[in-house]
Amino acid sequence: MARKYRILFLSQPTTGHVNTLLTMALQMREEGHSVRFLLPGSRLPFKLIKVVADRVRMLQAATAVPRSLRKYNLFYDIVNVPVTVGLQSILLPYATGYRETRYAFDLMSRGTGYYTRHILRYLEQNEFDVLVSDFALPASHIAAEITGTPCAVVFHSGLPFKGDGVPPFGSGLPIGDSFSDAYDRCVRVEKKYLTRLDKRLDTVREKWGLSPFPREYLREPYSHWLNLVVSASAIEAPRDNLTEGTFFVGPCFHNRTVHDDMFPFERLRDDRFKIYVSLGSVFNNKPQVFRAIMTGLDKPEYQVIVSAGSAYNTLRNERVPDNVLLFRWVPQVSLLPKVDMVIGHGGNNSTNEVLAAGKPLIVIPIGGEQGDNARRVEYLGAGLRVDLGSLNAEVVADKAAQIRFESKFVARTLEIKEVLDKTDGAKTASKLIQRLAETKKPLKRPSSIPLTVTMNDHISLDANWDAA
Repeated sequence: MARKYRILFLSQPTTGHVNTLLTMALQMREEGHSVRFLLPGSRLPFKLIKVVADRVRMLQAATAVPRSLRKYNLFYDIVNVPVTVGLQSILLPYATGYRETRYAFDLMSRGTGYYTRHILRYLEQNEFDVLVSDFALPASHIAAEITGTPCAVVFHSGLPFKGDGVPPFGSGLPIGDSFSDAYDRCVRVEKKYLTRLDKRLDTVREKWGLSPFPREYLREPYSHWLNLVVSASAIEAPRDNLTEGTFFVGPCFHNRTVHDDMFPFERLRDDRFKIYVSLGSVFNNKPQVFRAIMTGLDKPEYQVIVSAGSAYNTLRNERVPDNVLLFRWVPQVSLLPKVDMVIGHGGNNSTNEVLAAGKPLIVIPIGGEQGDNARRVEYLGAGLRVDLGSLNAEVVADKAAQIRFESKFVARTLEIKEVLDKTDGAKTASKLIQRLAETKKPLKRPSSIPLTVTMNDHISLDANWDAA
């Protein structure tokens, strides 16, 4: 009988960062393993929600994460966020573009020493075989090194990694255009802030007698045990700084289908071109953006399904077009196969879910990795980008018609779907994490195994491991 392991999942407290790990945890629990989450949180900063209301959308999003874990009956514990970090997070939803990326990672790296101490204290009180950490919480890996506990680091796409013609992470610049003034300017800015992040982490590492991290750690797979990328090389621009311990496992979302029966799927019309609209879970309080989209799609041939998030309360009190179904939330994973096109913000998880469903998309990036994903979608030929500053009803109407009537977009997304259908990110990640728990040694990808591990490659992995 296969041994069952104790796995601790650690992540930044936002839905986008947690959802991938949530899917892995559900898979591992289904296979009989003991899983638990440890998340930054704070009782004190969250009291500010009652005082400054909408100005703490980031904190409101963070409070939704424990509710999500409880929904799936997953156990979790909280590490209190330093008050200064909680206060600084208030400003994050108001940053845009490349500035949002830099602000986010500066924010996420603050308190690394504090988090490391608390994770170490938690590991003293609780024994685990493996840590599985979101890449944006480097304190997990530092604590793992100190205790000797193997740590798998999860990346939500290949976007952070370097490659020929790949622009700075989060810049939103075109792939392959490395000769522009904007590219050079972003490279200079990136070097400065990556140097600052490196120094911040090295200060923490030095305190515990650890050697420095690799330079520009944010731009490469940094775990020497195991790096899991929930994507496929076929849907990424080529990367040239990947390690032997890096595995692309495919998107992770198949287990997140709780409460689908609460959505009125019967209202979807077979005689309409169905367009799904969502701006994600954090930056979605933009009623003016939803209004422009709904106005542009106010045509009898369309049925528009809108997941409005924080903008729902505003929009539901207004007149919306007759062809719009307006919701606060929808079961996105289950809905995507039933629509024809998607208009989204370009978050990592949503983009991968849309591509896995084989649907073309229009990306309206707001900040962070979203601009990069918009460029990735263009690069892949899977859809179009619309900048927020140029968004209006006419632009939306034109782009939607272009995708609807130019067959190349659907053809390309169906090709991508065929590739992703061969992967199962949750099962492959679980297999690799179990192997790490079993051996307690860094995992190296055998030369016979491709960068993207499909379900068919599991047998070859077993054979390689048995022969080792």
